Amino acid sequence: MDNVWARLSASILCAIVFCGITIKTIGAMQQGGYKNRTFYRWLRRGDNMFFNRLAVLSLCLALSTAVTAIAFSFLGRTWALVVSAIPFLGLLGIFFAVDLKYALKVPIKLTGRFYRLTAVYFLFTGLISYAFIALLAFLAMKNGSDFYGMISYLPFAVMPLLLPFILCLANGVTRVFENARNDRFVKRAGRVLNERQMIRVAVVGSFAKTSVKNILRSILSERYEVVQTPESYNTPIGVAKTVFSDGFEKKEVLIAEMGARKAGDIAELCALVKPDYALFTGVCEQHISSFKNLENVFAEKSEIIKSGARVVCAEGLRERIRESFGESVPNVSFALERSVTNLCLSATQTKFTLTLDEEKIEVQTSLLGYPAVENILLASTLAKEMGLTAEEIARGIAKIEVVPHRLQLTESGGVYILDDGYNSNPRGAIEALAALSRFSGRKCVVTPGIIECGVLEEKINGVLGRKIAQERLDLVILIGDTLVGVVKKGYLENGGEENKLVVARSLDEAKALLSEWLQVGDAVLFLNDLPDVY
Repeated sequence: MDNVWARLSASILCAIVFCGITIKTIGAMQQGGYKNRTFYRWLRRGDNMFFNRLAVLSLCLALSTAVTAIAFSFLGRTWALVVSAIPFLGLLGIFFAVDLKYALKVPIKLTGRFYRLTAVYFLFTGLISYAFIALLAFLAMKNGSDFYGMISYLPFAVMPLLLPFILCLANGVTRVFENARNDRFVKRAGRVLNERQMIRVAVVGSFAKTSVKNILRSILSERYEVVQTPESYNTPIGVAKTVFSDGFEKKEVLIAEMGARKAGDIAELCALVKPDYALFTGVCEQHISSFKNLENVFAEKSEIIKSGARVVCAEGLRERIRESFGESVPNVSFALERSVTNLCLSATQTKFTLTLDEEKIEVQTSLLGYPAVENILLASTLAKEMGLTAEEIARGIAKIEVVPHRLQLTESGGVYILDDGYNSNPRGAIEALAALSRFSGRKCVVTPGIIECGVLEEKINGVLGRKIAQERLDLVILIGDTLVGVVKKGYLENGGEENKLVVARSLDEAKALLSEWLQVGDAVLFLNDLPDVY
């Protein structure tokens, strides 16, 4: 019995230590939407040294514990084992301390799912540790030699290499429970929504959903109590969390951002929300890796038109909608670009005149670039259809705040920083470069390229490289190895100057380069700061 408790204690200690040194992997799993495939891609990526460090750790553990145990074998089995624990635990401690310096770009969110996955990961790690201990004890008993007892830590040298795969196993097991739990949560939210009398607005499109959602909330808040799905939440779970948020029962309008990763997602969201109104921002190659081609992207997004909601679409969608739905669709109208006049795009603000039903609104906003104009036009057009007055719309526009990391301008020490870290669509990238070009000082762009564009990824990043070359920037910093080669090729083939191009391994390295290069009056654009899992 004493041996059993000793093995259990050792197993628990091992599980605590091993889970502690690999907590970052759970964060990477979280960033990847708890998908094992995305996690494996992160683990195998060329510039990701985490698995390599685990391999080095395994080798060091094997050598140090074996050599120490044998060297102190003259003390007897028990003391040789105790002494060999010193380098074993010491190396794990050093690994943990060093790994703290490599923080994830996206901090871990301490959600219920994170805790549940961590608990199952801990359990599996402990069970496998116990199996190692029991196996070694069995071999020692069968062999009758103290040698096996003295090297008890040696089998644990392979554990660091197994840990990522143990995490994937734990994730696969918990996913069954999580999916069932999420389904129940969403169904409860659906029942609440069915019982509530409120105006529901959907925001759909390949880009600008979060920005448009925030603009619309600012405008509609001049008349209604408004609640919106938070941040970039655009799934049924995001809607459900909003429904069960504090104060929801007092709200008069729900604005739900709707995203799609596969066919049927928009229809599922529409069945849950049952929107009365909708905004359709447009389609582009973003997420084409999931939908294979642009036609399928449009087919999925246009499910919002079939929902029966009153839909205001960007004027750029007119031809696609005509081809798919006919010349006239009763529930569809368009935000007319000719409603915008006297447009003035500057480096730090945007001005224009907005005309809605012959009423003019003078707009001055800190939102930058032409996409901001389109987004305000789209939201204002819907607000007008919902019955808001020009005065209410004007007040709402005046209160619009910049969404963090979406062409967000800040100034620090005389240097202008354009943070477009959450932008990862081709159209937005081109507009961000145009916004950068409006500054008068030296200009720099920092980017890893554009992801999730499937078979068009190489073409799109080549175009990005060409556009960067055309802007004649003073410094171009490409990050990582995901798409850098394609962007670099497009840049150099279109007249880009090689002496102004730098390839950095990480964002931290790029920032270090910038700290030496930047001076007062310069402007730098951070375009698409990829999460760790890409």
